[in-house]
Amino acid sequence: MTDVSHSNQQEKDSGVGALFLRLFWMVLGNMVLGVSALLIAQGGASFSLIDLVYWLTIPLLVAARYVDISWFKGNTAYGEPASMAHWRRYTVGLLLSAIGAWLAVHGAAYLLAK
Repeated sequence: MTDVSHSNQQEKDSGVGALFLRLFWMVLGNMVLGVSALLIAQGGASFSLIDLVYWLTIPLLVAARYVDISWFKGNTAYGEPASMAHWRRYTVGLLLSAIGAWLAVHGAAYLLAK
């Protein structure tokens, strides 16, 4: 009897873990990137702790998506099972957009500071 309740508890924990990971890589992590970008733009062209937060969030997003797919059988936005090809596309897209956004906000901050 305890084996059944133990396996039910593991399934619940996995559900909560999967939900947290999906919320992080879909919403919360992207909010951190957006707010960080705004703060970088407002703070001027110099590098700060906000830049560190911005760049540390990116590998956390990539890792969260990886764990979601590999451990929790994550899905695509269309409800289909996600694969490592989806993860690679997500990673490349995130890196390219994050680099572009970071360069743009630092460029804007530089121009606004003049």
